[in-house]
Amino acid sequence: MEHLISKEFLAESKNRFESSFKRLFHCLDQLDEKQIWWKPNNQMNSIGILIKHISGNLRQWIVTQINNSEDHRNRPEEFRDDKKLTKEELVQLAKRINSDFLSAINTFNASRLNEPKRIQGYDITIMFSIFLSLTHLEVHV
Repeated sequence: MEHLISKEFLAESKNRFESSFKRLFHCLDQLDEKQIWWKPNNQMNSIGILIKHISGNLRQWIVTQINNSEDHRNRPEEFRDDKKLTKEELVQLAKRINSDFLSAINTFNASRLNEPKRIQGYDITIMFSIFLSLTHLEVHV
């Protein structure tokens, strides 16, 4: 039963991720670069910044954890407004994290879901990392 629940959790995580990225790509297709980098005020983030942030978050909290790879995230860099990527570069960034996530989740052994990890000073499991990061993704998309 536990194995079935783990498999269902991963399948639903993948579905939610794919649904979020489908919406993300749909929206990006409709925007030009000026719209992507527009901010309603200085306290809010542009869509471009959010795409960089989402990519960094998913890589740090899911991909590197599943793959047991080293994390090189520079979170403050994601929010720099003076480092604007082109629309095509943002699309490629989103496609790359999309591909990396799917590759990681498709090869992940569900028996590792309770494996402990330490991310940004938090002691969590891979399952919680996936849940938290996908919830975070859905808030932004």
